[in-house]
Amino acid sequence: MYKEVSFDPSCMGSMEYYCLLKQHFGYDHGRYVAVDVKAWAKEAMKTVKQSALQPVKKKSVKNYLNKLVTSRNYGEFHLAPDREGVEYTAWVSWHADQVSIRPFSFVLSESSDVDSICVDDINNGSELWCLKRSISIDRNAVDILNELMPLINISRRVTVIDQYFRLSNNPTLKELICRCQGCGVENISIITSMETPNALEIYNREYKTINENGILFSWIKAPNKFFHDRYLITDVGAIRSGQGFMPEIKKGIHADKVNLNIIGKDEVDRTLADLSKLLENKNAVEIFRI
Repeated sequence: MYKEVSFDPSCMGSMEYYCLLKQHFGYDHGRYVAVDVKAWAKEAMKTVKQSALQPVKKKSVKNYLNKLVTSRNYGEFHLAPDREGVEYTAWVSWHADQVSIRPFSFVLSESSDVDSICVDDINNGSELWCLKRSISIDRNAVDILNELMPLINISRRVTVIDQYFRLSNNPTLKELICRCQGCGVENISIITSMETPNALEIYNREYKTINENGILFSWIKAPNKFFHDRYLITDVGAIRSGQGFMPEIKKGIHADKVNLNIIGKDEVDRTLADLSKLLENKNAVEIFRI
């Protein structure tokens, strides 16, 4: 549901690509440009200065790139933890090094030297560009995590808010912890309303050995029915689940499918603010943190 994009800076000599970047990337859009922002902006600037853009338009793009070099709030850009540390000399070589780490969702470029799509492909309805903000999938742990991983792969912190999310014998939790070992996730927090006697003992018995990287893990008990919707929230995006994240046996009914939806930052900020108030007022209790 999320797209991690490698964006050729030479495209910034075209106003069409500049508008794509400004209008269709960032937290609320589900697409991020993965790159060393300052190095990318400097390379893009060289292209813009040599471009045939009209003076007013050229000034707009140059102002945007200059702000990227000096700002810490990149908006449309996000570099996943496992992509950090690769030296950036030129985009084409940086891109090649990054593909060997992990493939991108797609590449945006006019160059024939890389396997990519261009603005014409987007205008013609390229499936690589299209992003489904809402999907329905089978309610099993593997399928659920398959859809969540594009977001988790680029995140450092994962928070699951699901009032019926249990600790003992939870295939989704096991799948989540296992898959997070292979990416840059540093922190997993679970917020649930389920009563869990001997919670730490259960964690140590069922999950400790699969948390090979020692990811920080916390289990939080919230008041029953305080959170109606169920969420997976990270530092770079969020997905709402209509039926939660627990697997379910097929019964031949509508509820066999779980509906997942990308949500915007306003809803995420409100949800996290409510969680913070619960913890501050001790209406939610952190059962354990390891």
